[in-house]
Amino acid sequence: MPPNPVPPNPVPSDPESPAGSGRGRMRVSDAERDQVAEVLREAAAEGRITLDELDERLDAAYAARTYDDLQPLTEDLPSGPGAPTGPLPPVVDNRPPEFRDGGGALVIRSPGTTVSRKGHWQVPPRIEVDNPYGSTRLDFREAYIPTTLVEVHLNASWGSAALILPEGATAEVDVDTAWFGSLRVDVDSVRRTSGTHFVITGQCHGGGLSVRYKRPFSWANLGGLGS
Repeated sequence: MPPNPVPPNPVPSDPESPAGSGRGRMRVSDAERDQVAEVLREAAAEGRITLDELDERLDAAYAARTYDDLQPLTEDLPSGPGAPTGPLPPVVDNRPPEFRDGGGALVIRSPGTTVSRKGHWQVPPRIEVDNPYGSTRLDFREAYIPTTLVEVHLNASWGSAALILPEGATAEVDVDTAWFGSLRVDVDSVRRTSGTHFVITGQCHGGGLSVRYKRPFSWANLGGLGS
């Protein structure tokens, strides 16, 4: 007898991917599109994709109908638990310098670029980031925070920004997004006797800002795959 023919579309070996789970043609929800969009924004903040690529992939993410549409947008990104989290490289020459003023604030003026802080870095009592048309990501999970109160003032208009707080931290968020902006806050707002409290102000017209705790991304965690 002739050997069994090879199936024209073999199932991928990744058990966590939508296609690997046999659900690639299932419809995705708005929440799942948002999760993929957040992975893409973080990748742009880390310099893994350009801002032009970010725009293209965000357009595709929000137009996606099925898991098969979403999967290619993140398959070349280390978005899982094994993603590198080392200290940031030195600031390159073509980026405006940052400095501390007399009040101990960290001031970053870098319009239209990628601003990222992650890993082990010292957090001053106040941070000011002026980065319209750019991508901003401040990850406080492994940072040294000597004070119980941190003020963060952002100008992320016509760009994107993500603030990732350590578990147990709380935040009061008062950011102006009235002009076609979006704000997503997934952290506790009531200040506790322990833990750092963040006061986040500024503006994000025509852009997107998220304030959250870190939740590892994987295809298995998306709503349609978790059942």
